[in-house]
Amino acid sequence: MESDHKKRKKNQPLSLGITAQGLPLSATLAIDELIAKKKQTNDERLLHMGFGESSLPLHPALRKALSDAATYTRYGPVRGILELRQAIASYLGRTRGITCESQQVVIGPGSKALIYALLRLLEGDVLLPSPSWVSYAPIARLGGKRVIPVQTDPEDHHTLRAEVLAETVRLAKKDGANPRMLIINSPDNPTGGMFDEEDVKAIAEWARSEGITLISDEIYAELAHGWRKHVSPFQFYPEGTILLAGLSKTFSAGGWRLGYAVLPATETGEKVINAIRALGSEVWSTTATPIQKAAVEAYSPNKSIEKYVKASAKIFGYTTEELYKTYIDVGILCARPAGGFYLYPDFEPFRKALEKEGVRSGKELSTYLLEKWNIAALPASAFGEEDAVLRLRTSTNTLVEPGNVHTPQEREKALWRILDEVLEDNFDHDFPILSFAKERWTKVIKHLTNKR
Repeated sequence: MESDHKKRKKNQPLSLGITAQGLPLSATLAIDELIAKKKQTNDERLLHMGFGESSLPLHPALRKALSDAATYTRYGPVRGILELRQAIASYLGRTRGITCESQQVVIGPGSKALIYALLRLLEGDVLLPSPSWVSYAPIARLGGKRVIPVQTDPEDHHTLRAEVLAETVRLAKKDGANPRMLIINSPDNPTGGMFDEEDVKAIAEWARSEGITLISDEIYAELAHGWRKHVSPFQFYPEGTILLAGLSKTFSAGGWRLGYAVLPATETGEKVINAIRALGSEVWSTTATPIQKAAVEAYSPNKSIEKYVKASAKIFGYTTEELYKTYIDVGILCARPAGGFYLYPDFEPFRKALEKEGVRSGKELSTYLLEKWNIAALPASAFGEEDAVLRLRTSTNTLVEPGNVHTPQEREKALWRILDEVLEDNFDHDFPILSFAKERWTKVIKHLTNKR
């Protein structure tokens, strides 16, 4: 007979299913919550480089558009309102040379939801570059997919090679997997790298030859720093590429939660859109209509908004490049950033010194920096790499904060002045937190150098 204890355990409510067991909070959101608590109990200045979001002010035209749209309270179509889908299709043609029609576009409550829908609905397992954004692998597993890591080249901006993809697929099939999708992110989170045109063509050609669906996350495309042009595989492989993007990074509107996907103009592409509609109708019903209405303004021709986006890219490019130079100067290995607001420094040259500090893994390095130096950064293991790897993802979005401001209104005015100035030739600005970051990292490396 079963004991009373076993009976109670068997019949208890709120028992987690297998998929949910051991499912952690997103590493980026988790560290943001941890830092918020640490700030309340710590008087020393903290350098928060663990969470990546655009910290620039919302454009006034978008603020007004959202206010004007507040009365749109009825449910909209699951696929997204036609006006917005038309605006996005036109925007992609105008800004990236991508030819698509409104019927290829589907709107969702953030690109995360659309990625989940795609990985839940499409057949096969997922090829995922290592390193890659923290949420891809958990979303794939929630969608019932096997994750197949693909090694990138750390000596060359973590580039993805066709020959490595081919060998990975061969071994995966031998192991019983069914690789049918490849997720790429360019510009990339966590590395800040971006594929050049030759790399994009090679990946697209390989995917076509293998019948692989390319899921191209281009959320940072408009934040390219300027020394390398952003190129989408959709231009070379339109029948097999799904392009994803959204409002959050380009327009500093992460909390609005609006993303979009562009599917191929094929019969299969339309079937996938209909499947997303069906899933969305049961899960999120529709993306908030006022947000969609406001987003029309973001994707419509507007010289002021276009100038804002260009200035945002340059300001993030400036601060990220400045910290990159500091990393290189003090002896930290790091690939040059090409877009977004991330750096991926490698502390391998200081492994022996770190071991003397009790640090032997990426997680221990992240903890050491937070506890001893008040620097918050995420370890490479959060992005799919082995824990022994001593790389970190450092977000640079907080480095653009202006000095000598005391209220939100003063901060916004100061940032707008910087956004206006950054497009001028020979821009050079004294960002207090950027200077603080340079000093703090220099002290860390000086300390480790003395430990050698």
